[in-house]
Amino acid sequence: MRKQIYKNKFYTHLDIKKYHGKYQQRVQNINWVSRYGFYPFIHFQIHSRKYTVNSEGKKCIKKKDRDIYYAAHIDRFIYEYYGNRLNDKYNKYMKAKGINSVSTAYRNCMPGKCNIDFAKEVFEYIAKCESAYIFVGDFSKFFDELDHKYLKEKIKCVNGGNTLDVADYAIYKNITKFAYVESYDIEHCKKQFIRDMRGLPKYFDTEEFHNFKKKHLKKNCKNYQIPQGSSISAVYANIYMIDFDKKINDFITSRKGIYRRYCDDLIVVVPMTYEEIKSSKNEEIEKFIYDVKDNIPRLKLNEDKTEHFFYTNGVIDKLAGTGKCINYLGFMFDGKNVKIRDKSLFKFYCRSYRKIKKVKNNTDFKAFNAGRKAVYHSYTHLGARQNSKGHGNFLTYAYKADAIFGASELLESSIRNQVKRHWHKIDSKLKIDV
Repeated sequence: MRKQIYKNKFYTHLDIKKYHGKYQQRVQNINWVSRYGFYPFIHFQIHSRKYTVNSEGKKCIKKKDRDIYYAAHIDRFIYEYYGNRLNDKYNKYMKAKGINSVSTAYRNCMPGKCNIDFAKEVFEYIAKCESAYIFVGDFSKFFDELDHKYLKEKIKCVNGGNTLDVADYAIYKNITKFAYVESYDIEHCKKQFIRDMRGLPKYFDTEEFHNFKKKHLKKNCKNYQIPQGSSISAVYANIYMIDFDKKINDFITSRKGIYRRYCDDLIVVVPMTYEEIKSSKNEEIEKFIYDVKDNIPRLKLNEDKTEHFFYTNGVIDKLAGTGKCINYLGFMFDGKNVKIRDKSLFKFYCRSYRKIKKVKNNTDFKAFNAGRKAVYHSYTHLGARQNSKGHGNFLTYAYKADAIFGASELLESSIRNQVKRHWHKIDSKLKIDV
């Protein structure tokens, strides 16, 4: 188990901000956890606009909402510790089943690796093939659809027993029948925005909290769904897929192919000739994937994001779907060249322009200068250098991706070229109109 499990994060919640050192001994006591009363999650939605292509092949903007639930401080320490413990058991289980390399998200046994490395592995595998069939899929509302009874049985499998210990059961019960409050209800009650209450030790005193709960507490009463946002939910999501991963991987590797899954994104690559495609051999792969999927409760593939491709001689040809090239883990691959997906660049510039608009609305000269400096730091190469905590900006990520893909002997990267005009775009927008 990794030494660094807990992280102190001093956000405002329903409990007072805590240092993990004061609670570590209690958190690691399974009997204490079994009796612990968890706080409700705080729920909010992330609203985003997706830059996509419609069925007619035209570029358009599609709105998307994502539900996020974040835990109180001691609750988070519990989820981090027991999530890490369960992750270790999951790693051993995956190794024993011969599928350790299949799932790549939320693993604690792959230090230093990220989605860039996982995308590079798949793209290089494709490039090594003379010709291949590629299936790219995405599970719909993954966390929202996980069946509780099935999840519990898979956790037992990973634990290697017929029951869960008292701590694991208490956490499982709290995650599946989770209670939560809406962030906008807190704002309405306190008559302040969440962002303006960051300095508070907690949102409510004891009496206020009891009164608030009576009116606004919500609970998941369904026999499915877990909250996306907690560290243990991520481990649960991987565990839910152990049978799917095993069956798909065994089938694909028997055909000398590769199968990888990053949370709800999956990709399958199988060496195949064009003659085999014409004789519909690729449909055997597709049918098998759907048959396995149908045997997992509430698992649904998003048909809008399911795509089929044929690769040969450095060229990707679309067989079915809306995409012209492979879109995987935030990158586009046309058979030779790798780019950051358009959606990511669109979001980057949209955020920067919104920030610039706010800065330019400042009538105070000092406030304007401070805001302009912040924009340059967040959205240009001036802030791309990582600080002592390892944080940079989007360009840090872009430059890292370009270096990793650029180092490959099989791939070419156009990522630097995609962001090379960022300074002109940001700087010109920041200029005050005369």
